[in-house]
Amino acid sequence: MNPDRILAIATKNLRQWSRDRQALAGPMLIPLVLMFLCGVLFGFGGDDWNIGLVNHSRGPRAQAFEQTIRDSRSNITPYFKVITTDPAEADRLVHQGRLQLVITIPADFDAKIAAGSTPTLETAVYNINTDMMKNARLRLDRVIQDYAAAHHPDRTLITITQHTTRTSDVWRKTFIANSTAILAVMVGAALNTAIMIAREWERHTAKEVRLAPRPLADLVSGTILAGLVAAAVNTAVTLAVAMLAFGVRIPLDRVPLLLALSGGVALACAGLGIAIGAWLRDYRTIQPLLMVTFAGSFFAAGGFSSIPTLPRAVQAFDRFWPPAPVFDTLQAWTWMTDPPNPTSFAIAAALAGIATITIAAFTLKRRL
Repeated sequence: MNPDRILAIATKNLRQWSRDRQALAGPMLIPLVLMFLCGVLFGFGGDDWNIGLVNHSRGPRAQAFEQTIRDSRSNITPYFKVITTDPAEADRLVHQGRLQLVITIPADFDAKIAAGSTPTLETAVYNINTDMMKNARLRLDRVIQDYAAAHHPDRTLITITQHTTRTSDVWRKTFIANSTAILAVMVGAALNTAIMIAREWERHTAKEVRLAPRPLADLVSGTILAGLVAAAVNTAVTLAVAMLAFGVRIPLDRVPLLLALSGGVALACAGLGIAIGAWLRDYRTIQPLLMVTFAGSFFAAGGFSSIPTLPRAVQAFDRFWPPAPVFDTLQAWTWMTDPPNPTSFAIAAALAGIATITIAAFTLKRRL
């Protein structure tokens, strides 16, 4: 390999990359769009459920229970947003789907508790979208438990002491934003190198490359070098937005390891990008193919939500889908107090890099 030739190829590719607005913006577009779309829709509050709260009792116990419902909350938003306390309006709105739940406290609430019996709440549920309704029902169960523990501990069989793996919760918007930075590493390396290679055919310079003496190793090395630089820029922009707008904070003592692991991932993706670029040789085919594939991987491989929370069929698929361990390992090393040993992941990333670069060289050799 000739270092001067490698540097010349990398410089040429980076110069073309910086002048091509579409190539410049494309690899950044998917991570940033997913960050704002998913982060805002699923992470910036909006977690309180619209309910009707009808209290037919004026007793102090019923009033205390009503206040427990109103005060119940997660660390993001209150559990419930009381829209109405009027029985007729609540009934109308829940049947129209404007309320997820109507809770009715009976008139004999205080009397039954005083007599040692259990009062019965009446609920009306808009039971369309079972996942949403599951959350509303579980929150009401939690309110009942909290009320009993606070006001009638002698009638509470079980209470909860919660231990967390971190001192503070990681908000969903922050988790999602960090995932998009991980996505930027993969899509940036793969898409930039694929476009750089495809450009040789689109601009009719492939013939000149073919006539150059021993071009293969220099072309692969120079393109990977340029692709990694472009991917680093894409990732830096995405990570900066994630830190400024979504509160991502990476522990400084873990930055060197995360950079090393991300570098291995980027190298493997760059090799894959060269192989795809040489195979398809068409910018208009490569860009949507890779963008859709990586966007789908974001949702299916642990970017939007951690892998253990995904459906079992998807978890089974993720055992064989390479982006899954990337999201899983890099998220763990960003957030977990005691993350898993990264040795096996680092070895796998290095082997994947060797394999994809070998495939890239083989594909280029056949095309040139």
